[in-house]
Amino acid sequence: MQSLIFLLSFVLLTNIPSGKQNAQPAIYQCLPCGSGCDKKVYSAPGKCASCGMQLVEKSTVVFKTVEPTQICDYIKQHPNAVLLDVRTKEEYEGKANPHYGTLKNAINIPIQQLNNRLAELKEYKVKEIIVFCSHSHRSPQAAYLLTQNGFLHVTNMNGGMSVVKDNDCKQ
Repeated sequence: MQSLIFLLSFVLLTNIPSGKQNAQPAIYQCLPCGSGCDKKVYSAPGKCASCGMQLVEKSTVVFKTVEPTQICDYIKQHPNAVLLDVRTKEEYEGKANPHYGTLKNAINIPIQQLNNRLAELKEYKVKEIIVFCSHSHRSPQAAYLLTQNGFLHVTNMNGGMSVVKDNDCKQ
């Protein structure tokens, strides 16, 4: 009887797959920079060959995307969303050339300052935040930074203000 119990225990223990055996290898992508290289995948960490940005695990890029042609309707459907413009103060205020405008009621925190100013946004951690810039090169980085710092509902406006044609939601 003891040998039968031993044999059954041995069979059961040796047939249980460990998590490491079944784990998929990590897939990496460019830290979102808004360029075409965001879609390339790599098998190891390092730097993006196209833009030089750090490669991050693809599974960590968890923000949503909205198209600029849909942004005004999207804002109407999500009236409590926080709008975060990550362009420079000059761009936000319309003092840069070209001037693309901004979205009504947007908060301006330039991408260069965002990491140091995250505390200003802490009350919005569980609210939807729509992040945008002029061409969608800075906003994907900001969206990634926010999700990595515990913001739960982050949406990046793809393309940026340079392609928003609807003036209904601009100021």
